[in-house]
Amino acid sequence: MSPAARRERAGQPAFAEQWHAQVTAVVEVLVADGKLDAAEWSRALGAELDRRSAEGAPDTDETYYAAFLGVLERMLDEARMAGTEDVTRRESDWRQAYLSTPHGQPVALKG
Repeated sequence: MSPAARRERAGQPAFAEQWHAQVTAVVEVLVADGKLDAAEWSRALGAELDRRSAEGAPDTDETYYAAFLGVLERMLDEARMAGTEDVTRRESDWRQAYLSTPHGQPVALKG
C-alpha cells in the first residue's frame, strides 16, 4: 500500500509534503500522455522499493518518495526526456531562486 493510501486510511491528508503530490502528478501526466509505460513504471518502482527494503530502509513516506523520485529521474534520463545534467541544472536554478527570494514572496524561476 502506498503512503498516500495509508495516510488517507488513517484520516490524514494523502501527502505529507507538497512535493510528494507534485512528483506523483508528474508521473500520472507522463503515463497518461504515453511518455512513460505504466507497467514499466510499476515494475521499476517496485524493484527500487524492494532494493531499499533489502538494504534496511524504513517503510516511511520519505523512503517511498525518494525511491519514486529516483525512479522518475532514471526513467526520464533513459528515455532522453531529461538527462541527469538537465535535472541537476534545474535543481540548482530552483535552489538559487529560493535563496534569493525575500521571505513571504513567491519563488519565481527565471528563464
